[in-house]
Amino acid sequence: MSFLGKVGLALVVLIVGSLTMCAIQKRSVYADPNVEPAFEQAKVDAQPLIAALARYYAAHAYYPKSVADLPHVVGQPQRFDYEVWSMYRVYNSLDCADRSKQFTGFVAGIPDYEKRLAAFRSACVRGYSNFVLKCAPIRTAWQINRSVVAYSQFASQDARWNVEWCNYRSEPALTDCRRNAFDESVPMGASRAVHGISAR
Repeated sequence: MSFLGKVGLALVVLIVGSLTMCAIQKRSVYADPNVEPAFEQAKVDAQPLIAALARYYAAHAYYPKSVADLPHVVGQPQRFDYEVWSMYRVYNSLDCADRSKQFTGFVAGIPDYEKRLAAFRSACVRGYSNFVLKCAPIRTAWQINRSVVAYSQFASQDARWNVEWCNYRSEPALTDCRRNAFDESVPMGASRAVHGISAR
């Protein structure tokens, strides 16, 4: 077999192995006896917050930057991480939409990038067209799920709940692997709450 053939075969084996491991992990997360009860409870607990966000959208035609912007929420909104992603921005003007191009592509060489981006969001981003809610990590029961962070997630784009999971080993740069890199939400407090993996 030629060198390229060996490389191709190795890639196929790697891809098949990765897909197999992903399928096994998905099955183990979904079958864990602690996951479904926590998933169903999250759907109940989040209803007041989702209803408040729906009312806000009906009044403004966009979702807020933070749940702190909601006029009134019953329940415990702090139990959920509210995310709004950059691709769902609603701009104040066409000029703002045009200026957004300054913050896309290769940005490593832009001086004070984070400071300029924060100022741009404050001046130009009115809200967001979609949001995601994520619950705190679920305390799983099975040993096989020890390295996995399982959580319930609601996405407004299709109004669906799902059980999701992530792994700190696969995303070592993130303090909380549940957080999406495109999230632009403003935390309720001074800093974003970070949930670690509970001891099992």
